Order: sequence, then C-alpha cells, then structure tokens
Amino acid sequence: MRLLDPIGAVIRLALPPRCPGCGSPVAADHRFCASCWNGLHFLGPPWCAACNLPFVHDRGEGALCAACLTQPPRHAGVRAAVAYGPVARGLALRLKYGGRTAFAATMARAMHRLMPEQAALIVPVPLHRWRLWSRGFNQAALIATTLANLSTVPADLNVLVRTRQTTVLRGLGRRQRGRAVAGAFAVAAGG
Repeated sequence: MRLLDPIGAVIRLALPPRCPGCGSPVAADHRFCASCWNGLHFLGPPWCAACNLPFVHDRGEGALCAACLTQPPRHAGVRAAVAYGPVARGLALRLKYGGRTAFAATMARAMHRLMPEQAALIVPVPLHRWRLWSRGFNQAALIATTLANLSTVPADLNVLVRTRQTTVLRGLGRRQRGRAVAGAFAVAAGG
C-alpha cells in the first residue's frame, strides 16, 4: 500500500479536498473553510425534552418548551444537526439537486454527534419512484446509510413506503407542507 502513497499525494495536490460550503481548498474531506464553518449554527443541548427545540439557556433536565407544554408532540423528539441557514441550505440543495452525493457523508458526520443513545433504527423518508428515477438517488437513504455506518444503529431503507406522489415542497409553509404529505407514507407490509 505504501507504493500508492506518492500517487495519492499527487492526486491530493492536483485535486485537493474542497469545502462543501463554498468549494475552497481545505485540509481534509468533509471539512469546512473558516468562513463557512462560522456560517453554520450547530444545534444541541440544552433543548426541550420532548421536541429537542434548542433553548437559549439551560432550563434543567426534563424541561419542556411552551409548545410542548401546551400540546405534547406525538413523537419522541426530532433532531437537527445545524440550523437551516445559507451554508446548510446550499449544501442540502447541491446534494439534492446537484447530484453531489458525497455531501451525504458530510451531513451524516454532523448528525452522528446527536444520535440518541436509545436509537434502535434509522429510517429514511422514501422518494416517489418518478422522483427517484429522475434524480437517480434518494438523498435521505444516502445519509441514513452513512449514519448507520458511523454508528451502531442499523438503517432500514424499506420500512416506509411512499403511497403517492406529492407536489414539490420548496416554498411551502409548515401547514402547506403538512397537507401536501398527509397520507403519502405508510409502513411497509410486514414492517
């Protein structure tokens, strides 16, 4: 394997790793330049014990946000690695629409630090077959597979099925998105 080291060095010199945010050369794959790194708002505790919405100040273990006190969610929490901002948005759009599938690993690495200890399964959201055919890949499945490889939690790409095609969600508000995807997913037979 030592014989390939000089070849790898030449390749890295000719094609250095690039910042996923802006494309500037960086020290290693999946690393951001200083400017893009500063443009990412990483999320994490302290957060609501029910929905994982970050708090500005630590309110203590088991604290709930006002929304969860009023109407507790029907799930055990949703987590995001970073807040949606210009750098995160650009990364997501280049993965989803630009075919930059290596960015799935970049995203999974950021998500890995927030994996719940009690997680038992990673289930990506399926694409409709026509969207999968036109795009050529399911970005959620790529992220889930990489996240499973980084952790001890398995991914099952077939637990959920898409029962119908939905409209493009880009530009829709929260309620409109909810209506658009209502009834679009189901647990696979035997799942």
